[in-house]
Amino acid sequence: MRIKVGIKSLEEAGYFLRNGADEVYFGLKMVPSHNASFADEEQIVPVIRLARRLRKKSLLALNEIYQPEKYPFILDHARRMTDQGLDGIIVCDPALLEYFKAKRFSTYFVSSVVSACFNSQAMEFYRELGVRRVTLHNQVMPSEAKKMMKAASGMETAIFVPSVFRMENIVPFCFFMYPDSQGMYGMCHHACTLKYKCGRRDFAQPSANLYEQAHFLYDFHKLGVDWLKVPRQLNTPKLVAEFTITKFLNGLLEKGLDRDTFAVALAELIERVDMNKYGKSFDLKPFPKG
Repeated sequence: MRIKVGIKSLEEAGYFLRNGADEVYFGLKMVPSHNASFADEEQIVPVIRLARRLRKKSLLALNEIYQPEKYPFILDHARRMTDQGLDGIIVCDPALLEYFKAKRFSTYFVSSVVSACFNSQAMEFYRELGVRRVTLHNQVMPSEAKKMMKAASGMETAIFVPSVFRMENIVPFCFFMYPDSQGMYGMCHHACTLKYKCGRRDFAQPSANLYEQAHFLYDFHKLGVDWLKVPRQLNTPKLVAEFTITKFLNGLLEKGLDRDTFAVALAELIERVDMNKYGKSFDLKPFPKG
């Protein structure tokens, strides 16, 4: 699998692209998508040019729901960046894709994980809107991804490394509120660990230990998933550590380890590495010295 990394500076772009990343993605603070973004377009252009010089790729994140009155500004921004050599754009809002289509703006579109593409019908829906790569949500199991990829052959797929850097539950993007939450702003990032009732049955999102998560990653690799995604964050030392681990695990997969041997290797590595020493992903920390 190839590796894409979210970045917020030219220094980060240079480090990751020269050390094994195949693609970087980023955003602009004036077009909200993430706190870890560039201040202006002038900072983005050197990143695009660096990626092209190294024969790597660059993507612009426009993965929020924007007000329609902002669409012309966003379109102008997207066109300026593609004119500079940008390879593609990450989008989550079908309405924005429809607007781009109406304005005859086309590029390599990638659906964001927040698009919540859970099944083959959704993949077909996004493909009809011009999307050529789908980022699979962490709720999607390899068995489900197999059916989705078969039904929408020809589309690239991307995944996050399944919960390797997160809590045990495999759904990291849930922000539903509930009374006993201890998370930021009264919300818990992992509310999906709760059970919910429908009729007489209880339902819960699947969770997995490290060995099961390793099996997921192994199975996604065998399915032919194209991209491993390392999400952008404000904490650069932690980002570097996550990239290093992702690259190492990907190397093990490429070597052809069997499923159980890979699972043991992943579990032992993650149990040995203390990711807590880097702090939280949203703590602003500079590029590590040396």
